[in-house]
Amino acid sequence: MTLTAFFLLLLSVTFHASWNLIAKKSTMSITYYMVICMTSACCWLHLQFWTPVNIFALPGKYYLLMFCSVLSDLLYCCGLVRAYRTMEMSTAYPMMRSLPLLFTAAITGILGLGKPLKPMAFAGMSVVFAGCMLMPLKSFSDFKIRNYINPRLLFVTIVALGTTGYTIFDSQAQAVLRDAVSGVSKPVLALTYYSSRGIMLTTALWTLVLCLKQERENLKTIVKERNFTPVFAGCFATFAYALVLIAMNYVSNVSFVQVFRQLGLLVGVAGGIIILKEQCSVTKISGSLLIVSGLVMTVL
Repeated sequence: MTLTAFFLLLLSVTFHASWNLIAKKSTMSITYYMVICMTSACCWLHLQFWTPVNIFALPGKYYLLMFCSVLSDLLYCCGLVRAYRTMEMSTAYPMMRSLPLLFTAAITGILGLGKPLKPMAFAGMSVVFAGCMLMPLKSFSDFKIRNYINPRLLFVTIVALGTTGYTIFDSQAQAVLRDAVSGVSKPVLALTYYSSRGIMLTTALWTLVLCLKQERENLKTIVKERNFTPVFAGCFATFAYALVLIAMNYVSNVSFVQVFRQLGLLVGVAGGIIILKEQCSVTKISGSLLIVSGLVMTVL
C-alpha cells in the first residue's frame, strides 16, 4: 500500500468516526439523519448532469434493488436514532460496524451469493463475535445471558440488519449497472449509483419527516436554531466514502483498503472515551481489539 493510500484512508476513517461523534453528541433524530443524507446527495448531484450513464435506460431490476437498499437504510436510520440515545458511542459504534460482517456472511452464504468463505474467514468472524459480546459489559463478571436481552442491543441489531441489507442490495444493484453499461470506469459507475441512491434516500426521508409530527417539529427547530451540525456530519460522511474510492486506485490489492478501514473502530472508541467522556473499561478495550483482529483475519 502506498503512502498516498495510507493518508487517504487515515483521513477517511477519521471522517467516518467524526460524523458519528457529531451525531451522538447532538440530538439524533430522523430529521437530523435526513439533513445528513441531503447534504451528501447535494455533494454528488452534479454527477446527474455529466455522467455517461443513461439512468432512464437501466433495467427495472436496478431500481428495485436500489429501492430495497433505501428501505434498508431507513431501517438503519431508525435503529441508529434509538441506539445513540440509549448507548455510549464507544460501545455502540464498534458493534454497529462489525455485526453487519457476520450478518452479511450468513445471508450471502444462505443465498449462495459470491464465493464461499474460507476457514480463516470463519475464524475471524468468531473472534469478531466474541469481541461484540464483550462490548456491552462493564466487567467480565457481567457475562450473563440476561445482560444481552434488552432494548439497547435490539437497536444495535436493527442498525446491523439495516447495514447488511443495503450492503447486499447495493452490491447487487451495482452488478446490474455494470452489466447494463459498458465502456465506463467502475469509479464513475459507483459514484453515479451513489448519487442516484442519495436522491432516492433523501426523498424517502423527507416524506417520512413530513408525515411525522415530532419530526416536523425537529425540522423547525434545526432551521430556527440554524443548526449546521448535520450539514457538517453529512460532509464528513460523504467524503469518507469518496476517499475510499480514490484510495482503491493506489493499492495493489483492495484487501488493504478493507483492513485499514477497520481501524476506524478504534478511532470511534477513542473519540467516545476522550471527547464524549464515556466510560473506559477493560471489557470495552478488549472487545474493540478482538473486533479489529477478527476483521483483519476475515479480510485477509
